Amino acid sequence: MGDTNWADAASFVGVLVSILWIALAVAVGVLLLAPIWIVSRAVSRRLEHRYLPGVARWSRRRSGLAEDAGPWACPACSSVNPSTVVACYRCGVARPADAHELREAATDPSIFHRPAPPNQFDPSRYRGPGAPSPAVPPPPAPPAPPASPESPSGPGSAEP
Repeated sequence: MGDTNWADAASFVGVLVSILWIALAVAVGVLLLAPIWIVSRAVSRRLEHRYLPGVARWSRRRSGLAEDAGPWACPACSSVNPSTVVACYRCGVARPADAHELREAATDPSIFHRPAPPNQFDPSRYRGPGAPSPAVPPPPAPPAPPASPESPSGPGSAEP
């Protein structure tokens, strides 16, 4: 009985040691990779801040646009596109040379996003579960049968 207890304890210690090795490897990986990630993020921000405006100017020059080109409206779908793109993001139409530029859009970022369309939900057309019961008026009474022309019905007429 004593041997099985020692065997169980030894297998438990073996499993515990392997779990601890995995935890140690994860901790070392986090401690080594976190500073590298933080430094690379700072370097990429600095590079973007330094070189991205030049790349944007280069892409505008390359596509034949002025360097100070502003946002423009697509003539096909009238969506507003940033100055750095040469084709509409919505419909893909290439930016024409005479595209309408929107200088005021450069200071108003909300112009790049259209407002949500108004809610046009009509509950009277909804017939799913939980639909409101339709307010249907009761059916009209059937009309009285018309009087036949052979039998005069009126005051003083005698019924045979």
